[in-house]
Amino acid sequence: MEVNNEPLISIIIPLYNADKYIAETVQSVISQIYTNWELIVVDDCSVDNSIKIVEKFERQDARIKIIKSEVNFGGPARPRNIGMENAKGEYIAFLDADDLWMKDKLKYQINLMIKKQYNFTSTNTISINEISENIKSSIFLKLLNKMKRKSNICDLIKYSFIATSSVIVRKDKVRLFSENKEMISVEDFVCWLELMQNNVKFNYIDRPLIKYRVLINSISDRQVPDKQYVKANICVLKHILKYNSYILVRCFYLKLIRDFVNKLIRK
Repeated sequence: MEVNNEPLISIIIPLYNADKYIAETVQSVISQIYTNWELIVVDDCSVDNSIKIVEKFERQDARIKIIKSEVNFGGPARPRNIGMENAKGEYIAFLDADDLWMKDKLKYQINLMIKKQYNFTSTNTISINEISENIKSSIFLKLLNKMKRKSNICDLIKYSFIATSSVIVRKDKVRLFSENKEMISVEDFVCWLELMQNNVKFNYIDRPLIKYRVLINSISDRQVPDKQYVKANICVLKHILKYNSYILVRCFYLKLIRDFVNKLIRK
């Protein structure tokens, strides 16, 4: 479906016990300048007030749809896949239940994708805390981040720079997320690796169009950096073995050296 030649974007939110943040997240979608979207919220058996909050939005806006799971999947992969299986849009956008979008996020990103014929894009981010305050980073870290290349699969292996809540991808290009529970918190990384491996036309937009919420407690392993790091490396090794790519081996080797040097510096 198109409105004024604007393609429909299906936005997918996996939801589990996010009643502190979900209203603000959904409101950031409703406030978008771009209006031709559908929002699919897939609830993973929440036991707090999350569903009641979203149901209020659903009654007020026909573009919002709730899908309730009968079993808890323990992670966002299956809920995201359910969302994609029910999506009607030409493009898929992902949004976590505690992150926020800038008002021009969809408009700016989709216009660029259409103009440049990109199939897969992600954007820069601003980090916020539990009460939605911006988390300031040092000038040094900002400059360091600017220096990182973010254009291909080798860059992804080295820096893991794609924020899931910033992604828009053509529906006919995206793959389902791995539902292996051992890969919770890195299933999105695996999906991006596969897309780039298959030469889906990608662009990183160096403009902060989302607010990424940094939480102390999370269902993922993001609060345990070493565990997250190991999982990501295992994913890369499996990917390298699958495609038997010398170039990726070299990228991974350089990444490990860089990570080792960084750890020595921090000590």
